[in-house]
Amino acid sequence: MSHKIDINGDNPTKNYGSMATLAQVFATIAQSFLLVGLGMELTMSTIVIQDLYNNPKSEFSLTTSQVSWYGSILFVFHPTGSFLSGFLQERFGRKRCMVVANIPSIFGWIMLYYTHSVVALYASTVLMGLSIGFSEAPILSYVGEITEPRLRGMMASLASAAGMLGMFLTYLLGYFYEWRTVALLSTLCPITCICLVMLIPESPIWLIANGKNEKAKKALCWLRGWVNPEIIAAEHLELVRYNEVSGTRIGKANVELDSLSSKLAQLKDPSVYRPLRLVMIVFFISYIICLLPCKPYFSQIMNQVDLSNDQSLLLVFFSILQIAGCIILVLSVNYLGKRFLTVMSVSINTILIILFGLYIVALNNNYIKSTPWFPTLLLSGISLFGTSISTLPWMLISEIFPNKSRGVAAGSCAALSYFLMFILTKTYLTIEIMLTLEYTMLLFGGIGIFGLIYLYIYLPETENKTLLEIEEYFK
Repeated sequence: MSHKIDINGDNPTKNYGSMATLAQVFATIAQSFLLVGLGMELTMSTIVIQDLYNNPKSEFSLTTSQVSWYGSILFVFHPTGSFLSGFLQERFGRKRCMVVANIPSIFGWIMLYYTHSVVALYASTVLMGLSIGFSEAPILSYVGEITEPRLRGMMASLASAAGMLGMFLTYLLGYFYEWRTVALLSTLCPITCICLVMLIPESPIWLIANGKNEKAKKALCWLRGWVNPEIIAAEHLELVRYNEVSGTRIGKANVELDSLSSKLAQLKDPSVYRPLRLVMIVFFISYIICLLPCKPYFSQIMNQVDLSNDQSLLLVFFSILQIAGCIILVLSVNYLGKRFLTVMSVSINTILIILFGLYIVALNNNYIKSTPWFPTLLLSGISLFGTSISTLPWMLISEIFPNKSRGVAAGSCAALSYFLMFILTKTYLTIEIMLTLEYTMLLFGGIGIFGLIYLYIYLPETENKTLLEIEEYFK
């Protein structure tokens, strides 16, 4: 029997101390190398396009149509991997899926290094897309399940910072080396990830749901600072109760979860589709006001606002600001909460994007002279303040879905998010050609205003709440 819990109320939880924090930070960093790889793979297209787009001097060049496909094809195969991982992680566990997810990434980077044609370029991107997609659901489930409520927001922020770090590393390597060398060096990331993930424990919640109570106790002892079983006895019993309340039996998963059709049927449950709907709207808002659909074509955008000099250095600078934004988020989310930080970042980025559009309008109509420092300042602000809203949906996925459906829901949500990203990235050039860059930015600003209103009304505060409290709220 469950009782409605006020998600905005206070619920003091046990603090295990600094060693527990250290253990959870290590576990989060280990699995976050998958997200470092994600950031590198998402950013690599910008480096390649910058060198191959309409370049007669290169071994092979990319046309506008091929650039459009190359910049977006990564997101076509992400959903396939994400959707599959949502089911497979429930059967094989979060840890095994995270290890396996690195293998296609290794082959993808090697293929990119040796590519000599557009087809091979596409093929390497397909492997990377499958790899990242396959890793999404276990990463998101794992962070939410291993961390204490007091650390969950911080650890989710830290995981997202890993993606920003991956982007920074790619831009930095692209500044010093040509793209083939960058691809070769990038293979070190998934190899390192495999080694580190082998050292961390499986999710205690998954172990309990699959009847592995003794292993769950050992994993919980590890995650709470390598303590004795007596120390975590109360939390272990609470996790057992959580599995019962959430619809799983101790010993084996609920028989309703056995078939594919029954797993998909879970998406009709209000406790699943309500948070799923919220997260997908947040994804759409965050993609737009962080200018993510423009990322593969960022060099062309900078050319239009007279930022043609030192583009590689500017990309490094913007990625440093993203990391700085992530650090600020990690340090402040536990005190300010996700809701406040999100509303603030959406407000600031919306204003900056509208100013960027108005600047281009004024520049193209000769109302003002070109002042490169101003668009640099605006793009810098978008990079810095966009961190909270770009991180929010991934934080939410790790905590707002019910335990019995978390794998399927997280995988489906990640799959839908990348399909959405594919549509936005693939259609961006068409929209820019139709509206021109300045009015595309003003359109994005209008979407930001809608997003601000929606999030202010519907976004709950989940920081410092237990998984059970959050699940009860959405019921």
